Amino acid sequence: MSQISVPAYATVIFFSRAGTGIFFFINTWIVIDLTGYATSAAISLLIATLPSLFLSMIIGSMADKYPAIKLVLYSECTRCLTLLVYASLFVMDRASPAFAYSVSFLMSICAEIQLLSWRVILATFATHEKNFKLNALSVTSGQAGVIIGATGSGMLFVTLGPTFTIAIASTIFWASSCCIAYMAKALHSPCASAITKISTLNHLVAHLRSILEGFQYITQQPRLIGYYLLILLNTNILYMSNALLAPFVKGPLNLNANAYGQIDAAYSIGAIIGGLIIVKLTQRLGTLKITLLGLTTLALSLFIFAQSEAFLLAFFSYIGIGLGCQTSIVSLSHAQRITDPTLHGRAYATLNTLTGCFGVLIFILSTQFTSHEELRNMFEYQAIAVTTVLLIIGASKKIKDSL
Repeated sequence: MSQISVPAYATVIFFSRAGTGIFFFINTWIVIDLTGYATSAAISLLIATLPSLFLSMIIGSMADKYPAIKLVLYSECTRCLTLLVYASLFVMDRASPAFAYSVSFLMSICAEIQLLSWRVILATFATHEKNFKLNALSVTSGQAGVIIGATGSGMLFVTLGPTFTIAIASTIFWASSCCIAYMAKALHSPCASAITKISTLNHLVAHLRSILEGFQYITQQPRLIGYYLLILLNTNILYMSNALLAPFVKGPLNLNANAYGQIDAAYSIGAIIGGLIIVKLTQRLGTLKITLLGLTTLALSLFIFAQSEAFLLAFFSYIGIGLGCQTSIVSLSHAQRITDPTLHGRAYATLNTLTGCFGVLIFILSTQFTSHEELRNMFEYQAIAVTTVLLIIGASKKIKDSL
């Protein structure tokens, strides 16, 4: 069986996340400027969750049945071309909020294809031990790209404007596509040869059955549900923080786009630190202690961020948020280890669909909070939610030990 080239994989993830970091930072700021409303940032992010809600199960089924590396390549090329068109609209002064939202939706579809397809590729072409390390590498390499993207995009946006910034993001996705094309020569789905030509109706029925099979599998795996719920917690904390960060920076902190990009990049710094140390710490301390330590760090960081009045405190507390969320690496690796090899895409797609449901609710709620006090309170409420989960896990461990 072919093996994943670690340098090539790290390069692909770096470029892909750098392009994503530039785009989502710029687009969030653009829709605020185009509409004049801070709540439009949450609306843009809400639209970005819709593919997870409505398309994740279909994409997961496709990733299980077709060559996943080709799905990654096609989606990356699509992102490159989409941003070229987007930049052209700014040249012609034809950009509008509706088109900005549409681009966000299309880019999120591609991101969903990327996420689920890579999950299948890692599970197929790596041992369990290597898979854990690659999951950590996904974070360190990916968040390094986000740092470059988010930090650089703020400066690019201020100095060059949206057109050149978006064009640079498109070029980065082109570089990522070239790296993926190189990897595609060695990686291919072993089940691809079993695909036969069938009618469109039968093809649709087969996909629906495949989706149902994945959902039924998840419901029969309580341990898998537990791991996915912990991932879901971290993901939704990130969703809420992303939705509120731009209004928080413009409102309570009274800072500009460059500061927003730097604070956003602080999450990536924390995530990189977590990705670098999580494997060795887990081997030394065990899964439970790492989970409790990560949740404690996350809760404290959220509370401190809510109280911040200036850039430095907000920046360093956001590093803590990124660090605390990396317990997801452990949960994901354990989930992959116990998942049926033929159901990785559909199993993770079930989680993504559930995440999309919560994401829609979170972003709708985010549009309702605009005052300085409300924005601070929302970060405090997140800290309380994480603390509650932390106490539940701790109490469950004590009850289990006493039996």
